[in-house]
Amino acid sequence: MKLWRFCAGFGSSRRLTVKGVSEMGIAAVPRYLGQDFSGAPPGHRFGLYFPYWQDTTWEADSNQKTAALKQVIGLDQSCQRQIKALRQRQAALAECCAPEILILPAISTAPFMTGTGMEHPLENGFAFLNPYGLPYLPGSGVKGVLRRAAEELALGFYGDTGGWDIVSLWWLFGFEPDSVYLTGPSDRMPPAQREEAERWQDAYRNPETHDAVPRDRLEALIEATLNGEQRQRYREQPLLLLDALMASQKLRDAVRNRGSLRYWDVIPDPAGGRLAVDIMTPHYGDYYQGNATPHDSGQPNPILFLTVPPGSRFEFFVQCDPAALPESLKDSWKILLEAAFRHAFEWLGFGAKTAVGYGQFPSDALEKARAEREAAVQRRQEAEKKAREEADHQKNLAAMSPLDRAIAEVVAAAPQGQHRYKAILNALKQGRWSGDEARQAAEHLRHLMAEDRVWRIKSEKKKPDKDEPYQATLAVLAYLEGKK
Repeated sequence: MKLWRFCAGFGSSRRLTVKGVSEMGIAAVPRYLGQDFSGAPPGHRFGLYFPYWQDTTWEADSNQKTAALKQVIGLDQSCQRQIKALRQRQAALAECCAPEILILPAISTAPFMTGTGMEHPLENGFAFLNPYGLPYLPGSGVKGVLRRAAEELALGFYGDTGGWDIVSLWWLFGFEPDSVYLTGPSDRMPPAQREEAERWQDAYRNPETHDAVPRDRLEALIEATLNGEQRQRYREQPLLLLDALMASQKLRDAVRNRGSLRYWDVIPDPAGGRLAVDIMTPHYGDYYQGNATPHDSGQPNPILFLTVPPGSRFEFFVQCDPAALPESLKDSWKILLEAAFRHAFEWLGFGAKTAVGYGQFPSDALEKARAEREAAVQRRQEAEKKAREEADHQKNLAAMSPLDRAIAEVVAAAPQGQHRYKAILNALKQGRWSGDEARQAAEHLRHLMAEDRVWRIKSEKKKPDKDEPYQATLAVLAYLEGKK
C-alpha cells in the first residue's frame, strides 16, 4: 500500500522519534502537527493519526504493525472521563424513559470487537464513535443479534421458546419480507446455505410454530398492516396469513410494520483503562487462496487487530414504544426481550468473530442485573423514605416553639444509644439554657422522664449515688426549684 503526498507540508527527510521509541512509522499528517498524538482518543489514533507510514516513501511500514497498534490502545484520563460521562448520560436518559426501557448491565468474558469490515491500512477495522473516538457497539448491531435470537426461539430450534412466537417477533422487531423462513432457499445459494434455508422454512411451516401464535396479536397485525380487501380475507381465519406470506411476494410487501423497539448504542468501559491487541495466525494461506496445494512449509501471516479486553463493562438499553402494541404485549415485552438476551448470551454473542468465541457474556447476566435492579429499587425506596421522614421532621421543627426546637435538636445530635433524657440533662448542665428557659427545659425533661419511666423521687439501690435515673431526677428538681 502506498500513500501519495497530496497535501503540502507532509513528511520530512528523517525518521522521527515518538516518546523515546525510535525507528517507528509516522502518521500521514502535515509536519506542523508533529507526531505526538498520545492525548488523542484511540479512534483518532487508529484512523487519522495512525503511525504506520514510512517517512520517505509514504509506503505502509509492515514491520511496524505491532508498534503502531500499541500506540492506539491506551485510554488517558480524558478519554476515561468521556466514557464515564457518556454512560452516565445514557443512565440519566433511561431514568426519564422508565418504565418503557430495559436496562441490562453485563461484564464481558471474552475479547470484544466490532467494525472489522471498516477500511483500514491493517485491513481489520474497528468501530469508534465519532466525534469522540471511543469504542462502541452500534445499536443496529444489538438489534441484529437480538432479532436472530428471537427468531431462533420463535421457530423452536432449541425447544424452549422463552415465550416467543413469530408474530410477537414482527410486532417488536418489525416485519422483514425477505426473511429466509418466508422466501425459502434460492438457486443461487451454495448447498450448505440452501440446506440451512430449508431448515428455517421447515421450522416456520411447523404446525407448532403456527399454534404458538396468540390470536389477538395476529388479528391486531392484520388490522394494522393490511388494506381493506386483504384485511377482510384473513379476518375470519387469521392463521391462513402465515402460509400465504410464504407464497406471495406481493402480500409480504404489503405487510409494513416498523417494530416497537429502539436499540441504543453501547459504550463499553474497557477493563484496565485500555484496549488490547489480538493476533490471528492463519496457516495454509496459499492453499485457502487457491494458489497452492496444502503443505507444511508455508509461512503463516500474523494478522493483528484491536479488541476490547475481557472483564469490560457493557450496558445494553432497549427502549419500547408500547402505544401501537397489542394489549397482551404491552405487559410482556420485557419478559420476551430478557429471554432473547439470555439466548444471545448463551449461544450467539455480540460483535464480530463470535463463531470463534469473541463477544461472549455470562449467561447469568440477566439474574445479576435483576438482583442489581431490585437492590437499586430498594436503595431508592429507602432514600425516599428517609427524605420523607426528614421533610416531616423539618416541618414539625418549624411548627415548634424555639425551646422545643432546641430540645429536639439536642436529642437528634446525641450519640447513638444514649438515652434522650441524658442528652437534654447534659445540655442543661452545659448552660444551653438559662433562667426561665432552663426551668422550662427542666419541666419538659420531667415529663419526658416520667413518660419513659425513669423519674425516681426515691432510690431503691444500696448506693443511690450510682443510681443514674435517681441522680438525674434530683438534678432536674434542682433546676425546677431554682437551685441551679
